[in-house]
Amino acid sequence: MTKVKIDKEILNAIAPCSMFCITCTGCQYGQISDHARKLLHLLEGHEEFLDKNLLKEYRHKLDEFKIFYKKLNKYAYPKCGGCRNNKANGCSIKRCIIPECTKKHHVDFCAQCSEFPCDNVNESIYKKTTIEKWLKGNTLIKKIGIEKYFENNKNIPHYINYAKIEKKQNEGDYNENN
Repeated sequence: MTKVKIDKEILNAIAPCSMFCITCTGCQYGQISDHARKLLHLLEGHEEFLDKNLLKEYRHKLDEFKIFYKKLNKYAYPKCGGCRNNKANGCSIKRCIIPECTKKHHVDFCAQCSEFPCDNVNESIYKKTTIEKWLKGNTLIKKIGIEKYFENNKNIPHYINYAKIEKKQNEGDYNENN
């Protein structure tokens, strides 16, 4: 695959491994942090409103709001600045070699590398599910191109596969017991 000029929005959205940064909870410039900051803005003054207006029997709602607000702040201001600019502080893959490897091979994504798929991405560093996502994502990039890959996936929830696995397991449990 020859190297083509890729739009900066796509490069910021997708890590070299093919995974979407912009839908991850750890991404400083992602959709989740953006929505969380907007929600924080819309909730400005709500704590004080609750404090002044809640009846005694509903005071626990103020404590619940404070807990929610604190969690929302964490989603609004995550730590990861992305592996393309060496600021992946919050990345869940410690010792990940992919950003350096793609730089070394002068490609933006593993799919563009003449050695893809390679043995560098293996279970000594990565979980099996991560390797599967890496392989599937880069194979798709190679097949349909990065622009179409971006358009097809930019709004898919980052963690949707976990929900589907959980749902399948629960359905399996239900079906086995009935």
